[in-house]
Amino acid sequence: MQRELSNFGDNAQITLQTHASGNESVGIEGCYHVVCRDAEGNIKWEDSFPNLVNAVGKQLMLDTLLSGSSYTTVGPFLGLISGASPTFAAADTMVTHAGWTEFVNYTVGGSAVRGTASFGSATSSGTTPTNVTTKTATAITYTITGAGGTVGGCFLVTGTGASSTQSNTSGTLYSAGAFATAKVTTAGDTVSVTYSTTATS
Repeated sequence: MQRELSNFGDNAQITLQTHASGNESVGIEGCYHVVCRDAEGNIKWEDSFPNLVNAVGKQLMLDTLLSGSSYTTVGPFLGLISGASPTFAAADTMVTHAGWTEFVNYTVGGSAVRGTASFGSATSSGTTPTNVTTKTATAITYTITGAGGTVGGCFLVTGTGASSTQSNTSGTLYSAGAFATAKVTTAGDTVSVTYSTTATS
């Protein structure tokens, strides 16, 4: 299991007679929640795991928020990762990720494509220093086909050029993560994936 907490700090210096200093940091983390059911609808397994937010994903987030003049969200598209022991690096991109490969034995809505993550509006609760803000995507259902196989985790791709086409290497790899123990699927199973991201301060 790999977990990353991205820390972003805003620091304000206030010069008064008291020389007060205000400092607030924000941590951002994401989580994949996955439920697998057999062809009869019975739950085979259920698990959650945190993600690694890749360097290029952080750069895209900050560039579009703080310096972009116009930006249209592409996707984001959520894919599955193959294999029993995938590994991840902050420097991974859609083109180069030596520690994992994409799992493609599935359909979404009857087509062999990655799922499209549809996020609702962010919600917040609490006040600083215990404020929590969450943004969650609607669950995406993947129907396992062919020989099925071992699902090791999930990834999210967005940005210019991102595509729902399986095995496509365009776009920006925003995040990726793996189960603590890889999961086995067979044809006819359905795998439901929900991705959420949370900012805390």
